[in-house]
Parts: sequence; C-alpha cells; structure tokens
Amino acid sequence: MSAESHDALQLFRSALASSLPPTLLTAASEPAPSLRLAAYISFAQSTSEPINLVKDYATRYAKSDTKDGFYTAAQIYLAWSERASAVRDYLIKGQAEGVGYVSVTDRRFVLDYLNGGNDEQGRVVPLSNDAGPGSSMTLPSGADALPASLESEAGPSKVSQPAKRKYEVNRADLEFCKKLRSEVVELRDRNSVLRASQGGKVHSFESFVKGVMAEKIRALRKSMEAPSGRGVAPQSQASTDPSRGPRKAKQSNPIIMISSSPTALITMWNVRRFLEQGIFEPSDVARQREMSQGNVKSEDMIPIMRKKSGPAGDITSKYYVVDGVEALQKFGQDAWDRVICVLTTGQAWQFRPYKWQDPKTLFRHVKGVYFQWSNDPTNPAVRDWNVQELRIDRLKRHLDQQVVADFWRSLESVKRR
Repeated sequence: MSAESHDALQLFRSALASSLPPTLLTAASEPAPSLRLAAYISFAQSTSEPINLVKDYATRYAKSDTKDGFYTAAQIYLAWSERASAVRDYLIKGQAEGVGYVSVTDRRFVLDYLNGGNDEQGRVVPLSNDAGPGSSMTLPSGADALPASLESEAGPSKVSQPAKRKYEVNRADLEFCKKLRSEVVELRDRNSVLRASQGGKVHSFESFVKGVMAEKIRALRKSMEAPSGRGVAPQSQASTDPSRGPRKAKQSNPIIMISSSPTALITMWNVRRFLEQGIFEPSDVARQREMSQGNVKSEDMIPIMRKKSGPAGDITSKYYVVDGVEALQKFGQDAWDRVICVLTTGQAWQFRPYKWQDPKTLFRHVKGVYFQWSNDPTNPAVRDWNVQELRIDRLKRHLDQQVVADFWRSLESVKRR
C-alpha cells in the first residue's frame, strides 16, 4: 500500500493503542538496527499489509515556529522511543541518529498526543474528517512544508501560535512572598550602619567619622608609634619612677577552655581550623591528617587569631585555647581571670578540677557554649546551665562560617561587658 496516502500521526496513535509499535526497516526492507541506518518506519496492520513511511515523511504536527515546518516521522519516532530518557541523553541521541528531534518544550505534549491525548498546544493541523490509520490524504515526503491538501482545509489560522494562557496569581505563593519579604534582614557593613533614613531624608554621619573619630584614631596611632621614636606617648608619674624598676606588660589575651573528652565535637585537633577558617573538620579526620605530618600528639595550648574589620582597618585579636587545668596553669595565678569561655559536652565531670565545680556557678562567671549536631535533640543536662547551644550540620559545610560568626559575636559581647 502506498505510504503517500496515509497520515503519520494517526498511524502512530493507532499503533501504540493496539500494542503493535512501529519498527525500523532498511531500504531493502530488512530490520534496521538504528534510526540512522533506517530508510522506513513500518506500521503493522492487523487486516492488511504493513504501511511503510520514509523516515523524513512530514507529519501534521507543526513546530513551535511554523516557519520551520513540521516534525518528521523519524523525529516523532525518536521522541516515542526515547520517552524514558533524560533530556540530555535524548538530545545526544537525536544528534547521533542524524534526524533531529522534537524540541524539549514540545516533547511532553507530543507524547501525550501519541498516547491518545488532546492537542493541548494547538499544533496539529486538523483533517477534514476524522481520519483513521487507513484514511487517504496527500502528504509530501519532506518536512519543510505543510501538505497542500491540508493548507486549503486548515487555512493559515489553523497553524498560528496557540493562544497564551492568562496568568493567574497563586494566592498561597503571594502570601508566602509577602511573609518572606517581611522577615528579610538587611545586611549591613561598617559603612551602611552609619547611615539612617528618617522621613525619606538620608542622614549621613560622614562628617563625624572624618572629624571627631579621625582625630582620635590619629592620636592613637601616634601613641602606638612612640617605642620606635616616631612619637612620644604620654607616661604617668608612676611609670617613670625609677624606684619601681622596669614593669612587665601584663598579658590580657582571653582564654577559651574546651573539654578533653574524645567525644567532643570541638577538640584540640580541629579547633584552630574551625575558629580561624570557619571550617568544621571531624576530630578523627583532623587527627589522622596531623599524624600523617608527624604530629602524633595534640598541643595543650593553641593560639587562635581572630581577624575582623574595624573603623581603622583590619583588627587581629589573639585568644588561647586549652583543654585542661594543667595547661591553664602555664598562664600564671591569674589565669582563671582571663578565662572568657568554656565549651562543654554536657558532662559534669569536666568541671571537677575547675575553680568553680558547680556548672550553674561556673557559667555565671564565664560564657558557656555547647556545640552539638543540628539533628540531635537538646541535651537535658545543659538546659539549666545558662549555656548557649550552637548546632553544626553533619554534611553542609557552607553553614560552618555562620556558626563560627555566631560564636565570636557572643564572645565579643561578653568582652564588652
């Protein structure tokens, strides 16, 4: 039976509905191993001989831009045969077969139509009657033009772009966006925090920064330059009294104590990278890394450099981290006066050698912080200890910097008091 008298789309729909999928044939009417090597697409008929269409046979399914013509039988076949493939694999297969492909935006609608659905896009040029697989019509062998017999019946308006759907506002999404905007916290830096808006007028404190504060900063720098001879720092009478002898500058770097428990999230193996770089590394992983570099034992006293931006530029503060009373004694008799924070694991035995052994008394004198996994329940032991709970995610390392920022913010508020 001549292929030129049949509608390709109806053949596809009928074949899929009857569970007799189309097959590929070579020019010699032999089974083709791939669409590239095929010359025909064959449709089995229960009451007659199979109908063979050349693979570049035009269908009635118009492309998104009607100037590009219509999809071919090979492209429709590829969309059906690769219906379960991901978009990337589908596009690669279309290029490999050399027949092109149904666009990604049309792919779902084409498949729905082949399986008996409606023409939701309005791209299928209608026939003058309800054509079946054996209905006669005139179709060209190429895909660049609409068949002349269909043009006269459908008219130009039949293949024009489908009417756009009117956008309907989703009320739930709208309310969610309003709530989200109301809870947005505007990020501020050292420049924007010195600007305020009242009654539509912006007030700038630039004159204060360049005037009063500039003089104070200049005087402070001169006093710091005094030891090198570039300035003279004011000295009190007590400091110049020769009877007192030379006085040693008292160290005031704050001290952070952590637990020596091997189950603690923050240990001497990973504390420096966590507090300085904002990256949490499991203690056992950090330990193996250090041991591979020859460090078989952790330090009992680690200096931590805290860098932040200030009005006069970047400022670096120095802290010390220790994991026990033995290391704390290296700082002298007033070491406990310099302890600003204690990290706890929720185990009371940690405080037995401390100056204050009762957790409630201890955390009235120093800042208490309890690190735990984000998905763990709250430890009831620390609920009444006046400690701050900070949670670390097991997998999301990009959240570590926010946790460390919260830690330093709380610590600096203690220092200001």
